[in-house]
Amino acid sequence: MIKIRKNVRLAPLSTFCIGGRAEYFCSVGKPDELVKAIGLAKKLKLPYKIFAGGSNVVFPDGILKGLLIRFSGGWLVRKGNIIVADGGVSLAKVVSSSIGWGLKGMETLSGIPGTLGGAVAGNAGAYGRSISEIVRRVDVWDDKEKHWIGKSNCNFGYRDSVFKHKNILVLRAELIFKKGKKKELKKISREIIKTREKKYQPGLRCPGSFFKNVLMENISEKSLKTIDRKKIIEGKIPAGYLLEEAGAKGMKLGGVRIANFHGNLLINSGRAKAKDVKKMAAILKRKVHKKFGIELEEEVRYF
Repeated sequence: MIKIRKNVRLAPLSTFCIGGRAEYFCSVGKPDELVKAIGLAKKLKLPYKIFAGGSNVVFPDGILKGLLIRFSGGWLVRKGNIIVADGGVSLAKVVSSSIGWGLKGMETLSGIPGTLGGAVAGNAGAYGRSISEIVRRVDVWDDKEKHWIGKSNCNFGYRDSVFKHKNILVLRAELIFKKGKKKELKKISREIIKTREKKYQPGLRCPGSFFKNVLMENISEKSLKTIDRKKIIEGKIPAGYLLEEAGAKGMKLGGVRIANFHGNLLINSGRAKAKDVKKMAAILKRKVHKKFGIELEEEVRYF
């Protein structure tokens, strides 16, 4: 049975620790429960929004109208070199399970927060690898029925997929791996987590990287001439580099500050509001556009 709560605080539900209250809230762990929760919202004539692990989201100040559904939990199973897991399973669990079974393909995603469903929808990646490389097919809900779609129909792009543009939800995913050496995979994972924790210190109130890195193919020759070529990594210009060159590090606005060690890290000092975040984002975009002629795009999702 799905339990709906009223007037639930939003801040504790995200890694950014920002937000007012949800008018209605429920948490589900299984794909079938998610579909039922959506059906319940429609029956009650409530608008609904869905989130998972709570990273990469900025909840609003005040009241979030309608039903907020948290999709977190579920099961994971291995079938040879294939792993099938519900969308609500934490990405960390999928990564650690694959490494423990000596399956190669997700070790570079070690330390990334959130759930498998969120990772597939956003085509999460790190160190030159993206989760789309190992996706075989995805079980989806298209607001009418549940069915599987192949990788080619997911329209994966850099931090992008069909799930960001159409009303299609990731219920579970089937991932295909190559055989690897467990010891080597564990070593890679440990090193990546150690590196990530220098930037995303445990307990830091932040949503992760705020802006997407910029694809070289999407900028003009004029803008490209202003970029230090040594900073370009695998055809992408780090948003952190652009922001730092534009003077972002250490900036403050209300309860939001930019880390003094990384320009693409917005931190909640403890009293930040969503309005502060949006104002800061707008200022940062203007700074980068003025200096480089490049339009930054948020990686976070505003609710």
